[in-house]
Amino acid sequence: MEHSRAAVGEKLAEILTIYLKHNWADAPSSSKTITPATDMVTELQLDSFQVMEFMLEVEDHYDIAVDLDSLSNIHTINDLAAVVIAAQQD
Repeated sequence: MEHSRAAVGEKLAEILTIYLKHNWADAPSSSKTITPATDMVTELQLDSFQVMEFMLEVEDHYDIAVDLDSLSNIHTINDLAAVVIAAQQD
């Protein structure tokens, strides 16, 4: 299943919004508008635990495995979209 980076970015923003509202409702980031350009660490202030939990949600949704080494290069939802697309092609 192949998708455009924009479509994957939009879906990831939706998944992250739902994840934050369900799991971190009290966190300030849960009320922010998340777009594909959103930086998960600087704008949303997600900690490493939250990022890892979100990555598990993404892996489950897309039925992929994300290489942990690539996480250090992922800052925005768009960065993650590129990684998801690459993992789908493997």
